[in-house]
Amino acid sequence: MNIALLGFGVVCGGVYEILKKLPEYNVTKILIRNPAKKTMDCMTLDFADIENDNDIDLVVEAIGGLHPAREYILASLNAKKHVVTANKAVVAAYFEEFVAAAKENGVKFMVEATSGGGIPWIKNLQRVGRIDEVTSLHGIMNGTSNFILSAMTSEGKDFYDVLKVAQELGYAEADPSADIDGDDVRNKCAISASIAFGCPVDVNSILQSGIRNISKSDIDWCRENGLVCKLFATAKRCGDKFDAVVEPVMLDCYTVEANVPKNYNITCLYGETIGEVKLYGQGAGGLPTGNAIVQDIIDVNTGSACDITFDKKLEKAEIIKGRYYLHIPAGTDGYKYITGDITEKEIPSENGTVIITKETTPAEIHKLTDKEKSVFAARFI
Repeated sequence: MNIALLGFGVVCGGVYEILKKLPEYNVTKILIRNPAKKTMDCMTLDFADIENDNDIDLVVEAIGGLHPAREYILASLNAKKHVVTANKAVVAAYFEEFVAAAKENGVKFMVEATSGGGIPWIKNLQRVGRIDEVTSLHGIMNGTSNFILSAMTSEGKDFYDVLKVAQELGYAEADPSADIDGDDVRNKCAISASIAFGCPVDVNSILQSGIRNISKSDIDWCRENGLVCKLFATAKRCGDKFDAVVEPVMLDCYTVEANVPKNYNITCLYGETIGEVKLYGQGAGGLPTGNAIVQDIIDVNTGSACDITFDKKLEKAEIIKGRYYLHIPAGTDGYKYITGDITEKEIPSENGTVIITKETTPAEIHKLTDKEKSVFAARFI
């Protein structure tokens, strides 16, 4: 099988190293942006060299971002080349379009590496879906945020102190917004829910909140109450309706998810006959993500790749509900944005007030956090 790589960064570098050990797979073209980095004859600065090469069977896309990634993926599919991608942002935004183009051209579009890194998450969602209706999924899908929360819990440090360490170790970018504000997890949630429920889930319909506002006092409160805070993606289906949200949650300290350490991920699904399935492993990195890409390549080459199909029509509804922990900092207007009688208990804290709510929806909580950005909110599981 002849393969082209779009990009030659950490991920495609990992793919290249793995494929060198598999003689039946040949990397014949590599698209790069910087002419100064052209170190091999197979490297090119022109995507047309790949698009018009009829000997190339499969294209790996890992350049990131929406454009020109979307255009490269569509052009590759329309040239009747299989596509394997690790680009969660472009898949979440254009999933339905890519699946339709792959079907029209009789090729495969593979996305294992977009969600969960080296964890075989997408493949198992598809396998379970052959027998069961997947009614719910959740998970820790971002290693950076999990590293920060784990270190705050185990070491008793403040958020920004741990974030600095994560940046020094390379777990967090100089601008960590996509990780700590939930953008990355929302993309993975949209992709996962689309696969699980058999219908394209609009990423913009998924409410999200991150961990930017969590403080040491919130972690201390969790510890005193036998709880651990994690950033979760959650999606549920009930009949012809579904719901999805990305937000911090509070878990009993003895649960598996509460004990996922450092930059590891865990993904969980529920099916009627298989019950609950949990998958654990490295959620990012060149070799784990490269491994997921190569697994997709092998599946395509051996004819064992599952088609992605969107044959369901589901309506977004408020299915996910729960009680919430709200930390309203002193001197803010948070109180006046709490709509309805959702307060169950108020607890004074050293730098504000903690409110425990009655059962409510993520949408109700977002009415507060959208207007008062400094509030930290987490749903009890």
